[in-house]
Amino acid sequence: MTSTDASVPPPDRDAVVDPGLARYLANHPAPLVAADALIRDESDRVLIVDPVYKPGWDLPGGILGDEELLPGLLRELDEELRLGDVRTGRLLAIDSVSKEVYGRVLIANICAVHLCRPAVADNLLLQEKEIRAARFVPDAEALARFPGPLRRRFAAALEAERGSHTAHLRDGYPVPTDSRDHYAMLPAPMVSATALITDERGRVLVAEHSYRRDGNPYGLPGGMVLAHETPQQGAAREIAEELGLTDVPVGRLLGVDSAPARAHGRALDLHIFAVGPLTDQQIAAIRFPDGEIVGAHWLAPDKAVAWLPERVGRRVVAGLQALATGNIAHLTRGVPQVGSPVGIPPARRAELEKGGLRPADHVAMRPKALTASAVLITDRRGRVLIVKPTYHDDGRWLLPGGGVDSDAAETARQAAEREVSEELGLQLRIGQLLATDWIHRPPHPVAVIHVYDGGVLADEVFDAIRLPARELSEWRLVDQEELHGLLLDRVVPRVHACLAARACGTGAVELLNGRPVAESVVAIVHRGSGELLLHERDEHAHCWPEYWSLLGGRLEPGEVPHETLARELFEEAALRIGDSPQVVERLWDRQGSQPQLVTVYAVPYDGTVDDLVLGEGRQLRFVAPAELDAYRMPPYLRAVVDRWLAARSTSAEEGTR
Repeated sequence: MTSTDASVPPPDRDAVVDPGLARYLANHPAPLVAADALIRDESDRVLIVDPVYKPGWDLPGGILGDEELLPGLLRELDEELRLGDVRTGRLLAIDSVSKEVYGRVLIANICAVHLCRPAVADNLLLQEKEIRAARFVPDAEALARFPGPLRRRFAAALEAERGSHTAHLRDGYPVPTDSRDHYAMLPAPMVSATALITDERGRVLVAEHSYRRDGNPYGLPGGMVLAHETPQQGAAREIAEELGLTDVPVGRLLGVDSAPARAHGRALDLHIFAVGPLTDQQIAAIRFPDGEIVGAHWLAPDKAVAWLPERVGRRVVAGLQALATGNIAHLTRGVPQVGSPVGIPPARRAELEKGGLRPADHVAMRPKALTASAVLITDRRGRVLIVKPTYHDDGRWLLPGGGVDSDAAETARQAAEREVSEELGLQLRIGQLLATDWIHRPPHPVAVIHVYDGGVLADEVFDAIRLPARELSEWRLVDQEELHGLLLDRVVPRVHACLAARACGTGAVELLNGRPVAESVVAIVHRGSGELLLHERDEHAHCWPEYWSLLGGRLEPGEVPHETLARELFEEAALRIGDSPQVVERLWDRQGSQPQLVTVYAVPYDGTVDDLVLGEGRQLRFVAPAELDAYRMPPYLRAVVDRWLAARSTSAEEGTR
């Protein structure tokens, strides 16, 4: 295909011409029209020529005859330089030169013209009667060589080349415009929008395009933002055009990725928006109306990144991090920039901090933690108050509480008071802090939960509870052992730890992901005769070395208390227990080497000490309750055993009445 075929549409043969109008126009005086070409080589230098017929350097081109603009420009290039293998681009500048300059009004146009193949100035075939020399030079050199009027016109064309407008000049100077035209003509970066679409399984939609960019057909849905659109509106239009999704809202901004003016001659600001998670019904409705996308692949994030071009993959990584942490990524060519709240690895952040950062960048780059408060409220029977939120569809229950409005200078305690008032309609005096719980569940931001004591309330106080219908649907009081199945698994240990801290009066305790930093179990192993099994620890024991204690030990990572109990009893004494050992109580041991929550179980045993196999420590021994004073036990465990014995005695007495 020739350059003329590619650049200039054929004339409309069916156009109706008024003969009278044609005769009038043929004799009507008209200004001269000139067309010049702004041509660049592979090094981004501009082609200039030295014409024979006037002093100074010029752009290639000339005065048009009775011909259209682009065909006339192509003719001039062919006549002057034998430069025919080119594509005409857009009109960059139009300059109305007054008749005082040349004796007639001249309309001078500068158009972009692109080489179809590399060209060297020395290889151009110059029309010697018109052109002395031709060369490719940098923009600054061209400006220095051009005479004043052309210099101004060329400078305006350079500005237009970097923008999206056509420069409108008079004698080389911008024509005054109103404010709307002024802003429409300002050079500006291109703006595009892309959608990071996820489903309910956490997968990412990777679009397969009908074309290949850098040999890769995969990308994210999206495209250029139109002049009248916001980036979010552009993203919504693109997913409607490309995927047929007209009822899926575009979510929040996840990041902005800027690219300098290299590939396309203008800078590009790409906005990344969250869309979804899509339901299975929405996924089933995906179509490809405009044919630009031919396939939609739902991939795990790491696989999606592997499929995508490198820069797009980096956008996905940063976008997902921003989605999980509530931040916005600041990228350039896909690379997180200094000050970006997400995307900068901890090691790189540490290097930057050592090198010195501006305070604003330091604050922006530091990881953030969410802060919330919860309130533990019980009745006189020890039952725990829990509430059911309307904004979760998984049936979960929660302790009363919510986020701390730290931006409004609210403290965690004030948040607890406010949440009780808003959620329950009660004005309670919030008691002591029972626990701080550090919740770390990547990729989500860390959350710090402060649990306060809401007290033991009378029945008439519970009767006064009034729930906000939009937030909570119901409340109830439940026994401690009924919390499983109602609260999330990570919340149940938090409640148990706080109940124990309240009962022991130990003050605030430290929790990690709902569990104490240190946690142990012990078993009151008892025989029908009333004897209790004691275990003498050796000097290597972690807690209370060389004391007589109960069988048990610390929880290992991933264990829950009853699993630890089964493991420890078998390791220490080859003792096997049933699936549902009885919980006696939970309490905090703050007298040992490290504060720890201890869950105490009662385990019946009908064998003898000879049936047991010592696995750790010095010895095992069954001891009658009356003889316990002869054995040095940790004080907190001795108190637990005494309370258990007293409760058994009371229960036995009541059973004989």
